Amino acid sequence: MKNIAILTPTRARPGRLDTFIESVYATASNPERVFTYNYIDEDDPRQKAYEDYAARQHDNSTNLLGETQSVSISWNVLAQYAANHLDRPADIIIMGNDDLIYRTPGWDVIVEDESNKFSDDIYCMYMEDLINGEKHCAFPIVSKTWYTTLGYFTPGVFNFGYNDTWVFDVAKKVGRTHFIPNAVNEHMHFTTGKSGMDDTYNRNRTSDRGNLYEKDKIIFEDTDKDRQVDAEKLLEIINGQSRIQSEEPDKPEQTGKSTSSKRNKTASKSKNTKAKSKKQPRKAKAG
Repeated sequence: MKNIAILTPTRARPGRLDTFIESVYATASNPERVFTYNYIDEDDPRQKAYEDYAARQHDNSTNLLGETQSVSISWNVLAQYAANHLDRPADIIIMGNDDLIYRTPGWDVIVEDESNKFSDDIYCMYMEDLINGEKHCAFPIVSKTWYTTLGYFTPGVFNFGYNDTWVFDVAKKVGRTHFIPNAVNEHMHFTTGKSGMDDTYNRNRTSDRGNLYEKDKIIFEDTDKDRQVDAEKLLEIINGQSRIQSEEPDKPEQTGKSTSSKRNKTASKSKNTKAKSKKQPRKAKAG
């Protein structure tokens, strides 16, 4: 069986994260091969509540405590930890969210079966989130091969939004988007009336820096060439050419500009973040 890692940056939502994690393990056919990694900001006002919930959550769920930063970077901290774990390295990496609920029994078997359709291990799959359907991949599912080839899970350049859109766009450039309609991870988003507006939603949409979504939209529009470069790396594998990631995967810093060379140089917010597991205190540096 393939190991599956679900990566979830979270803030001020310990109860909602708990509901999400519970749904993941309650519906998995083989919960022992599913690992949830959750990034918690070191200044989170609900940190104690996260600790209390963690004490009763599944043994395969790990909270990592680290510096407060963009989720575009936090997802990479979690990806590095999951992909390079000595005892249980992830084969499949899934973008999680603390306002999701997994609904489909056996979703993990479905995801693995769908991944096996790609002999070169290059894919960007996504489940039915009951908002976007097939038109948009809001929660990408990629392979470890995808991650190590590109050197990142999310690009690390956004304030909050467009991380999913970036991954989806790279996948479209190589013709490897794959919708899984028979597996549901329901997005309980406030815009659909499934949840209320809260401080976390507000924090990620506006700040003293202005409208973060608008800023991220501009960044996305200005970085198409970078995504094309990344697509070409994946195409080398798809076309049967060997590409070996000789260096540790890049961990790009948050910035308003993105270039491939900058991503190669800046790793390091995720590499240097001192994240700790609430169950097994240690640095989050993978391996």
